[in-house]
Amino acid sequence: MPDTQRPPIHFQLHEVVQDFSLLEDGEPREGVFVESLFNKAVLRPLGATGPEWRVDPGMVRSLDPKEIAPGTCGNARRRRLDG
Repeated sequence: MPDTQRPPIHFQLHEVVQDFSLLEDGEPREGVFVESLFNKAVLRPLGATGPEWRVDPGMVRSLDPKEIAPGTCGNARRRRLDG
């Protein structure tokens, strides 16, 4: 039976987001949205310098203004997402 209580995940591929489930020094951790898997948002660290993690989409927020970071291997190439 599908879970009708969960809203769809609305993040774009490579969008930089804030993860409020992992606080670092009281601030939300930033990650890059990779995909949706089993009703969880899969995030990777900026620059892909560590392992990916899964988080409940309700604990993730977009930045304002939105940013993307499509780079990997230590090069995040972070920039604003226009549009």
